[in-house]
Parts: sequence; C-alpha cells; structure tokens
Amino acid sequence: MVESKSGYPYVEGEYGIPFKDLAPNTRGIVRGGSGRSLHYNIGSSSIEIEDEEFSGYGLFAVANRNIFKASVFTRRYMTGERHPDFFARRFLIFAYEYFIVKGYKIDRVSTFWPLSGSKFHSVNYEQYLEMLKKGVNPENAAKATWAGRLAGELGFTEVESIVKYKSEGLEAVFKKPDQT
Repeated sequence: MVESKSGYPYVEGEYGIPFKDLAPNTRGIVRGGSGRSLHYNIGSSSIEIEDEEFSGYGLFAVANRNIFKASVFTRRYMTGERHPDFFARRFLIFAYEYFIVKGYKIDRVSTFWPLSGSKFHSVNYEQYLEMLKKGVNPENAAKATWAGRLAGELGFTEVESIVKYKSEGLEAVFKKPDQT
C-alpha cells in the first residue's frame, strides 16, 4: 500500500488515483477514478503515473539522496484540458511525504520548468518571466511561482540556485533556511 500523511484524492467513478491499492516497488496499469487507464511505476525512490491513452499527462517524482525532484503535467498542451485524475499540488505533497516516510532526509526541492511554447510548457516558467518583466529579482521571481510558493509551504523558503538551460528551460532549487 502506497500512503502518505495527507493522502491523495480518489473517488471511484469520478476522479483520482487509488494509491492505497498500489504496492510499493510495482508497476502496472490501474484505473483512475475517472475510469481512465493509468500506467504506474512505484519504487522506493520514485513515483511515475502516466495516462495510457493521452500522452502529455504525467505525474513524476523522485528522491535522489537529499533532493526531491518532481514534474507534473496535468493539462493538455494545446487545449488546456485538465486531467480528471491528476492534481498537481496534492500529488507533490503526497510524493514528498511518501519519501519522508521511506526515510529520505530531503533538504532540497529541485524543479524544472520547460520553456513556454514547448510541448511540456510550464506555468512556472511563464510566471517567472512575468515577475522578471515587472522588475522582480530572479530569486523572488522564483519564489513567487506556483512551485516556489508550494516549496515555501513545505519549508523550502530559500532559493539555492537558478540555472537556465539554453533551449530547454530553467531549473530552480529551493532549500530550507538551515541548510548550507
């Protein structure tokens, strides 16, 4: 059974992912609450969920040593249609807590924001650029994004680094104030 303190929403016939029915260190296909087929791969240090029918939807998280990395794609690229089983905020909190329960001592959150206009464009990247246009410094712009605010809620209130990759996007790493 894959669980965390806060859980993940699941209502059969409506929405969500039945994580409580999935065993750690397994992979397979499960029906989401909406009835859609979801491919899952759950390890002790990673969680991957993808829609079997529609590419572009996915929830991914990994704990690598002390770093929590995650990517969420809950909306279709062209239409903006939201996936009925995927909840970005709830997944990120769920995955973070899952890794803590597994014994990881996470002191960094690493986020990657693909460039606007790419197939996997990022709302965070767009928010970051908008803040920069308003004259906000890069660190505060990163904190003001959706991912930055969520990282802050989890206690990762400082920006350790911001790295722009030429044609791919930007990586922002958040840390707890007491981490060096």
